[in-house]
Amino acid sequence: MGSNPTASLKIVKNKKYYSWVLYDWANSAYATIVLAGFFPIIYAEYFAASVDSSERTLYLGISNSVASLLLIISAPFFGLLADRFNKKKLFLSIFAIISIASTFFLSFVSSNSYILASIFFSISLLGFMMSNVFYDAMLLDFESDKFNKISSYGYAFGYLGGGIAFILALIFLYYAGQSNIELIASKKIVFIFTSIWWAFFMIPLILYWEDNTRPNSETLSISESFKELFSNKKIFYFLLAYWVYIDGVDTIIRMAVNYGLTLGFSSSDLLLALLVTQFVSFPGTLLILKISNLFTIEKAIIFCLSVYLGITYFAYNLHTTEQFYTIAVLIGFAQGGIQALSRSYFAVLVPNNRSSEYFGIYNMLGKFAALLGPIVVGLVTFYTYDSRIGIASIAIFFIVGMFLFNISHRINTKN
Repeated sequence: MGSNPTASLKIVKNKKYYSWVLYDWANSAYATIVLAGFFPIIYAEYFAASVDSSERTLYLGISNSVASLLLIISAPFFGLLADRFNKKKLFLSIFAIISIASTFFLSFVSSNSYILASIFFSISLLGFMMSNVFYDAMLLDFESDKFNKISSYGYAFGYLGGGIAFILALIFLYYAGQSNIELIASKKIVFIFTSIWWAFFMIPLILYWEDNTRPNSETLSISESFKELFSNKKIFYFLLAYWVYIDGVDTIIRMAVNYGLTLGFSSSDLLLALLVTQFVSFPGTLLILKISNLFTIEKAIIFCLSVYLGITYFAYNLHTTEQFYTIAVLIGFAQGGIQALSRSYFAVLVPNNRSSEYFGIYNMLGKFAALLGPIVVGLVTFYTYDSRIGIASIAIFFIVGMFLFNISHRINTKN
């Protein structure tokens, strides 16, 4: 009997879909264990133990912002190259390996070497963010009517995978944390674990993904690409809104643990709250997807931004561990939805053969905002000596972002 071409094509598509989702599962270990969880704690208790909390917050903000600045400079250029040569998977792999390697090297940085730790962290963060430029662009290789669903499932399973990896790290440290081995006692072993997790679960994407869009034969320069993109009002006004509101989202993710430390919460309470956020994000992202299906994607995005505005208010008035857990639940409920729907909303607007280039600009603008967010929180905290005012300053990004998104929606509706 001959093989069924339709069945074979379905198997290929399924492998491509599952390998794409699994990559989010893979690199979310970095986002959870390193970026949001252990690095701020290890930085405070080990790498930068000799400096005070206000100064440490400033250094942490600078480390985040330097990586964002480098992405701003390089993302459109590498996106243009990836589209021109049809090599999204290749560029994703290169930057993923850079991040994996620099994360691994963090485990060998010694106590109070906060400058070296900051450098390796910035490199790892740059690699993580750059790999996501091409990962996001891969969404356009699927059917456009499935963008919302596929994007949301990617984020949902990413948060689930990150949560499971985080639990495994916590369990290991719970039983082995009192070891005399400095690598374990200092918790730096989590950097090795994260590197192995990411490398292992990205293997299916390497094996099964094939870029199926044709290389872009147009020879536009980066400046010409920007002119073309920003002359399109639909794309321009959405990116302006996204540029502002994603700042608040990224800053809360990056600075929440450090904020809790400055208020005097224990590292174990903060890690547990982060774990709550991870596992709430799995059903939360799918619930936000349901809301977008029942109403519209625009209303679902506005709803998520309203939740984040409430989070900044509760964070300013935070006093108890229970309140911190409540905030963790709210963040988990909204963060996957706003990220997934923003990605799929933008994917509908961009040309298929310009996906990496446009998503390079998309991520560039998002991280340009993230360049400002941690610095704003750090400087406000540093000059007011009040981390509550620092965290409250994030609210302005959600207010302005919501206003701009409403404008972009009206423009899209008219067109």
